[in-house]
Amino acid sequence: MLTLLVLAILVGGVLQRVTGMGFGLVAGPFIVLIVGPLEGVLFVNLAGAIASSIILGRVVRDVEWRKFAWLVVSSFVVTVPAALLLRDVSAPALEITIGLFIIAAMTLAVLTTRLRREGRHPVDGSSGLPLALTGTASGIGSVAAGIGGPPVAVYAVLSGWDPKRFAATAQPFFAANAVAALVAKIVLADASFPSMEPWQWVLLMVAIVGGLAIGEVLAPRVSAEATRRVLIVLAYVGGLATLVRGLTGL
Repeated sequence: MLTLLVLAILVGGVLQRVTGMGFGLVAGPFIVLIVGPLEGVLFVNLAGAIASSIILGRVVRDVEWRKFAWLVVSSFVVTVPAALLLRDVSAPALEITIGLFIIAAMTLAVLTTRLRREGRHPVDGSSGLPLALTGTASGIGSVAAGIGGPPVAVYAVLSGWDPKRFAATAQPFFAANAVAALVAKIVLADASFPSMEPWQWVLLMVAIVGGLAIGEVLAPRVSAEATRRVLIVLAYVGGLATLVRGLTGL
C-alpha cells in the first residue's frame, strides 16, 4: 500500500510542477482507492497544499493577485456548507461523487481545449462574476474530492488567460483552497488522516518534494501536448476506478 501511495504522489507532483495543476486530479483518485474516501481526500488536501506552496516560491512574481482574491473569497464561502454535507455521506456515495466529479471535470477540460486551439475566448477575463463562479466550483470540488483545479483550468481556457500567469496564480489559490477544505472537514465533518507511522509520513513528504523536483527537471524537456495526454489518461483511469468501487460498495 505504501509503495502505491508513494508512486501516486510522485506522479502527481511531477504533473503539478509541469502543468501547474494535476496533483489532486491524478494522484487523488488513486490515494482515495488506497486509503479510503474521507481520509484520502483529506490527505490530498494536505499534500496539494504543500506542493502548491513549494511551487509558489518559484512563480510568485507572475501571480495575478486580483484574480486570486476573487477565486479564494468565493471558494471560502462554500467550504463550510460543503463540509457539513459530508458528515453523513457514506463511503461508497463519496467514492461515486469523487469518480463522477473527476470524469466530468476532465471531460469539460478536454472539450474547452478545442476553443483554445480555435482562438475563441467566450468569457471576459476582466469580469469578476466568472471568477467567482469558478472559485465556488473549485471550493466544492476541493472539499468533496480534493480536486479544485479543473474549474480553474476551464476558466483559463475560456478567458484566454496567459498560461504562465495562470499556472502561477493557481498555486496560492490551490494552497489556500486546500487548507480551508482540510480545516473545515477536520472540525465539521470529523475527518481524520490515514493512520501511519511517523517514518511513513516522512517518506510521503519526501515523495511530494521528489515529484516536484523531477517535474522541475522535466518541465523544459517535455512537450505540453505529451504532458496533457498523460494527465488525461491517468485522470480517467483513476476516476473510473473510484466510481466502480463506489458502485460495487452500495
